[in-house]
Amino acid sequence: MDLLERAGELKGMLVDFALSPRFDNELTAVIWQSFPDGVVDDEAQFTMVLDHFALQHRLRSGGTVIEAFVASHPQLADAEREMLLGWRDVVEGIFEVRGKDRDAVLLSNFVDELTYRARSNLGRTAFTTLRKRMIVVGRLVRVGDDWVVSGNPAAFPASARDQMLAAAAQEAMRNPAAVFRNPEKLAEARRMLAEQHDLFVELFGADLIVVAGSEVSGKVREFYHHVARQVRPDAESPDPASLSLDDADWLTADRVAIHFVPGEGLSFYPDFHLIEEVFANPALLSRRRYREALTDLLRDPDTSPEPLRQLAARDVSKANAVFEKLLKRKRGFRWDTEGEALLRQHKPGYFDGSQLPRTVPLSKTLSDAFQHSHP
Repeated sequence: MDLLERAGELKGMLVDFALSPRFDNELTAVIWQSFPDGVVDDEAQFTMVLDHFALQHRLRSGGTVIEAFVASHPQLADAEREMLLGWRDVVEGIFEVRGKDRDAVLLSNFVDELTYRARSNLGRTAFTTLRKRMIVVGRLVRVGDDWVVSGNPAAFPASARDQMLAAAAQEAMRNPAAVFRNPEKLAEARRMLAEQHDLFVELFGADLIVVAGSEVSGKVREFYHHVARQVRPDAESPDPASLSLDDADWLTADRVAIHFVPGEGLSFYPDFHLIEEVFANPALLSRRRYREALTDLLRDPDTSPEPLRQLAARDVSKANAVFEKLLKRKRGFRWDTEGEALLRQHKPGYFDGSQLPRTVPLSKTLSDAFQHSHP
């Protein structure tokens, strides 16, 4: 049987599996979240919600429905099993129809700026209503070497392009991983961050500085003004509101570290002075506030390991004492020989290459759309 035809059969089986009593409680919770009034009045939207639930939703068990489906069907051929598990990696996008190619449609994704040749297990009849420059909001998955429409996509006339571009720009800012499916966009983001990191160090003398909480907004504005001047010497300082720096933790904290994380962007650590004081005087770890501050920084998988490296480098002997006191169950722990392994344990994303830049390089078209939607 053709793999695409078999994919259609398996998708029907998967949907029935997702709708089975085994997942009733979790699916009901997802439906209530998507339809707060309890009324499912949009069949296309419900299909997309169900498709996401079957392929990507993380269950309380930690797995996904499609993983459970594969495990429940040991008779599947290797190619079928590989294809099904590959469906966890979905391309969600806002696409412009570029044309048709035999039984496929060519879709240009506004979000990642890639073009996909997509087929349907319903054949070419699935695309009969689509015309060039129409907009399609939908999901694609892999079937062999092809991309295939998953769920029930929504189609909009070409006149909706500006509105859809604004939505795509917002999605790109909200979900950088979707943009970085395009390796050229990822490389561009990393080039931008490398340049900005050098400019941060040029301006402040280091990539990690500690200031009063009340000074954070001013320092960030100063930095972005410095960046803008490299392109346009007469650039005005950015509007404070556009930087979204109204976090109360930053404004009220005694001291805040501003860290330009290489390859990632700006990060902020409120009350960083507590951790600095611990590395100067390890005995302070007997106080709960100091212990919790250091523990939080160590165990947070989303914060860079670099602040801890920099603090430890000031005095390795004190760093050894700090972590020996913090990690009481690891008697005799030494930072100088075991520190990197400890960081790998708590911050794996910074060692396995999965950490992505937070700076999203939008095309001029998306950038203009985003600015128009955020006047």
